[in-house]
Amino acid sequence: MFCTDGLCSHEAIHLADGLVLDYEIECPKHSGAFDYRTGTPRRPPACKSLNTYQAKIEAGEVLLAIPA
Repeated sequence: MFCTDGLCSHEAIHLADGLVLDYEIECPKHSGAFDYRTGTPRRPPACKSLNTYQAKIEAGEVLLAIPA
């Protein structure tokens, strides 16, 4: 499981309303897409990677592996 930044790197649009399909999340405004496992842009106008974090659910809580 992975978590990413909540905003598109193109224009800071919330990604929560974006389509998620085949390891991609699509920005709901301009249809730019990212691989949510790595943050890599997959389709323009997205050009800058998202920060991504490995995550897991433990005892009902979401835990993120955030580098020091």
